[in-house]
Amino acid sequence: MQQKLIPTIPISNKINESELFTKYKSSYKSAFLDLSLYTFLFSSSFYSLWLFRSTWLNMLTIPFMALMNTKTFIMFHDCGHGSYTPNKTLNYIIGSLLGVFVFTPFCWSYHHYNHHLTNGNINNKLNHKHNETILHSLIEYKKMNKVMRFIYKIVRMPCIYYMFIQIVYFGVIQRIEVLVHKINKRHPFSQSMQKILFDTLFSNISLLLFVYYLLKFEMLYIYLINMYGFALIAMTTFHCQHTFNPPYVVNNEDWNAKNSGLLGSSFIQIPKYLKYFFHGIEYHHIHHINSKIPGYNLQKYHEDVISKSNVFDNIVKLSMIDCYNNLWLVLYDETKKKYITINEADEEINRIKNN
Repeated sequence: MQQKLIPTIPISNKINESELFTKYKSSYKSAFLDLSLYTFLFSSSFYSLWLFRSTWLNMLTIPFMALMNTKTFIMFHDCGHGSYTPNKTLNYIIGSLLGVFVFTPFCWSYHHYNHHLTNGNINNKLNHKHNETILHSLIEYKKMNKVMRFIYKIVRMPCIYYMFIQIVYFGVIQRIEVLVHKINKRHPFSQSMQKILFDTLFSNISLLLFVYYLLKFEMLYIYLINMYGFALIAMTTFHCQHTFNPPYVVNNEDWNAKNSGLLGSSFIQIPKYLKYFFHGIEYHHIHHINSKIPGYNLQKYHEDVISKSNVFDNIVKLSMIDCYNNLWLVLYDETKKKYITINEADEEINRIKNN
């Protein structure tokens, strides 16, 4: 269930954050063990896709592969943060290769870094959305004409937004997004144009080769179905990681990274049998406090903290039902300081008209 948050959360003196980070930072041994098991399961499921490509058994294989690609993306995401292994170059190599399987260039992580610098910061200096799945505020919605409101209602229906928009995002936008931002100087990426260009070309050329071999072995349509399932999981999870009530939305001078994690990031109650595939990303409150802690150590970090203090007592815990209900939260009401549904927005507009 969602829990009511308090404005600030004191850090207990019993916790030495530096020691905890040292204890749970990435290690070659842990990364090797995690990558070895992942490689075995991923290659086995990939082989199963090919083996059962013309039989009903793919009805079982495709969902498993979609879950495996969920883990693929989160491992790739860890590499982008430099947290999967202790070595920067090794993270880059592993991340670049994993990105091919989920249609995402490594330079995606450069853009994603801005998300960590701005989550919940409504007037941040980077001009980045404080919540990347909340496209408009209630005030902006009120200013739309009837046609635009109708279009927005259709687009933001969960069965549309989460089931079709992600096809455009992973299939098209991801291919060139960061490169376009670099060219337009829309975001102050510290990486050079040459590096971003290389990442983009490597990803796109590798993806073309990957698609070629998928076609050659009659697996393309099966893999695309699996990718659709993965992208659906990824988009809905990302939305629920930061979209809940009461929200953490503050001005630039009041924002800090710790509260962005503790107050602005959820702890999704993933069923135990699915935890392996989510690679610890459900402990999102910790990830936003310190993104250098690898996914395979987030649960251990969380359990260590709660055994020593009450620092996590008021984090937002979302059940699977909470996550489903939160998919309808699509606007930010600046007056009431909460996320609202389209129906709530329309009720507010009608109430104003009738008064």
